[in-house]
Amino acid sequence: MVRFRKTLSIILPFVIIITICTSCNAKNGSFLTHTPDMNSQYEAEMKICSGDLEFSGTVKRYGAEFWEMSVDSPETLAGLTLSMNSEGVKANLGELVLDIPIKDVRDSATFALIFKALDNAAVNKLSCTDTEDGMIYEGEFSGTVYRLTFNPETLEPVLLEIPEAGLSAEFAGFEILGTEAEMENTSQTTAETD
Repeated sequence: MVRFRKTLSIILPFVIIITICTSCNAKNGSFLTHTPDMNSQYEAEMKICSGDLEFSGTVKRYGAEFWEMSVDSPETLAGLTLSMNSEGVKANLGELVLDIPIKDVRDSATFALIFKALDNAAVNKLSCTDTEDGMIYEGEFSGTVYRLTFNPETLEPVLLEIPEAGLSAEFAGFEILGTEAEMENTSQTTAETD
């Protein structure tokens, strides 16, 4: 009997600790709650609505202010590719090539708004609010308010909204391509080759 009590007195604290740790991982009131992190290299399919304009394609983020977008639809824009970095934007459509210095890129340009919002989200700790639609983060850059909705299970973005611009972008097939350290290497290599 004495041996049983000693064994019980050793095991009981471990059971209590395990119970506390696993119950603290619950969704509500958790100190182990995960938050989305957009500070990485990634790619995603996007369906973008800006006023009457709708288009879709693939967006890739290589690092802060280093972006690439290729448009798949509608047919009139299919094949358009945009590359943007801190120096400017390069647009290709068939044989047409445009190089636009960053100072000449309008702040209200659809692609610029999307890239700036996502870059802003990458440098902030995303404190989200749980809603029926998912986890929502509201941020701001240069006086422009945006809202990012995340899937609460995967922490992947599903929707970007910039209400004052009448702009929304739905994400699909979100995939992380690299880490923060790889982003720095990409940024340095791109800057050296430009």
